[in-house]
Amino acid sequence: MANRNFNGVQINQSVTIVEKAGTQIQDCRNRVMVYDEDGNVVLAADGTKPFAGIALIEAGMNDISGVNAGRVEAGEPLDIQIKDMGYVLAGGDIAKGAEIAAGADGVAVTAAAGDYVLGIALDAVEKDDYCYIQISKYQKN
Repeated sequence: MANRNFNGVQINQSVTIVEKAGTQIQDCRNRVMVYDEDGNVVLAADGTKPFAGIALIEAGMNDISGVNAGRVEAGEPLDIQIKDMGYVLAGGDIAKGAEIAAGADGVAVTAAAGDYVLGIALDAVEKDDYCYIQISKYQKN
């Protein structure tokens, strides 16, 4: 994992929205979110649904111990980045320039044919690192 410090990070003028969590999420930070059947956001499970966006690094509970950091309860507000550039947690190795989709638990993976694409990787990363992406939502042919 690259050595990055997100303390005090602010979202650089990117467009964000606030949505209601559709279920309890243990750690939503920098994970890909989709809408559930009630119009609330939940972690993406794969690339088969259009994406709402990425939960911000400061989203969810602010727990200095780290035990519950990023936790959000069902019905609580959740800050989502919907466009421009941001960070998403990688669920596997991702090459620079790769199209990004979602894998299990809302982590970023390389998109496969037919997946909804969240954006393009602006750097190469390994699993559990933060991938900087240009958000540009579309469905891959």
